[in-house]
Amino acid sequence: MITESSSFPMTSRERVVNMLDFKGVDKPALECDVNSVAIYEHGEKIRDLFKGCVGDFGEINDNPYHDEPGSDVFDRDGRMWLPRPGEYDRNGDFLRIFEDDWGVQWRYRIFGVQGIPLKSPLDDWAQAEQYAFPAVIPDHQFTAIKNQIEDQKNKGFYVKRGWVNYMERTYSLRNFEDVLADIALLDDDLLRFTERYHQHNVALVNRWIEAGADAIQLADDFGTQSSLLISPERFRQIYMPYYKELASIIHRAGKHAFYHVCGYVEPLLEDFAEIGFDTIWPQLDVYQLEGFARKCRSLHLAVAIHPERSELMTNGRPDDIRREMERYYNIFRPDLGGSWLYLEIDNGFPYENIVAMVESVREMRK
Repeated sequence: MITESSSFPMTSRERVVNMLDFKGVDKPALECDVNSVAIYEHGEKIRDLFKGCVGDFGEINDNPYHDEPGSDVFDRDGRMWLPRPGEYDRNGDFLRIFEDDWGVQWRYRIFGVQGIPLKSPLDDWAQAEQYAFPAVIPDHQFTAIKNQIEDQKNKGFYVKRGWVNYMERTYSLRNFEDVLADIALLDDDLLRFTERYHQHNVALVNRWIEAGADAIQLADDFGTQSSLLISPERFRQIYMPYYKELASIIHRAGKHAFYHVCGYVEPLLEDFAEIGFDTIWPQLDVYQLEGFARKCRSLHLAVAIHPERSELMTNGRPDDIRREMERYYNIFRPDLGGSWLYLEIDNGFPYENIVAMVESVREMRK
């Protein structure tokens, strides 16, 4: 049932918890941050812009972005550090070759965009039994992470951490098309590996809980622009039981289970609710939004309102962004709970479009 919005001032944590309970809030909950590609393309003015629109999930990151991976980066990601002079080919195009902690060698051709695996350690399933998973938040990083979470919570923020998945990790470790065939055929090697990987994920979720996070972010992109990558039956047979166990662990600890999924996954929405996901962070442009919003509300899945990236934010005009932000607001009604605003900057966003997005959010949160 939709409740009236609250006019009583709330802390960030109270606002997010109310939103997740589908209760009215004093102003729409907001999640935003500044990443390395934003700083690279627009400079420190981006950070200053976002500091005037601080959300409820943490402070705007003041840390400098380095030109190489550091030991303080958990689960190193080739998108996380700024380009170096040697990372441009003879034509001046960006080229980064990087091997992550999972033994996957990546090639990045556009800074800020996920690369393509060049070398994967499990292209032959015979390698799976000897494959060693990386450490689950090593001790030398854990204390710093725990202290950072505690600091943000002491400042009143709601703290979400983690990125826990199944299929996406598998098709970085193994050829993408082979993984899809393995799923379709219920291949025994895939099932054995996924069970091993699940135990790793259980340990990872428990580690984030131990670190004090209010919510754990789970994620898998199961959709294309118009349909599922795998059948609903295979999702329910292979992945749903594992996600259900993770959600149960999270809820027993008094935390929330957030879920990110790109692509069209409407046939799985009821499954997501049954699993126990508290939220969904979707790709909005693949849905008829009015019906999608009603369905998510009926399933008690809170929705991240993430402005469409590939066309609106990249090729639209500021007035287009303002109109679309207003449309999102009217459809999802984040002031009534059950949805929140999520701002993220990708490569290629014109600065004036970013300003229009941020100004729209400021207006919504007055």
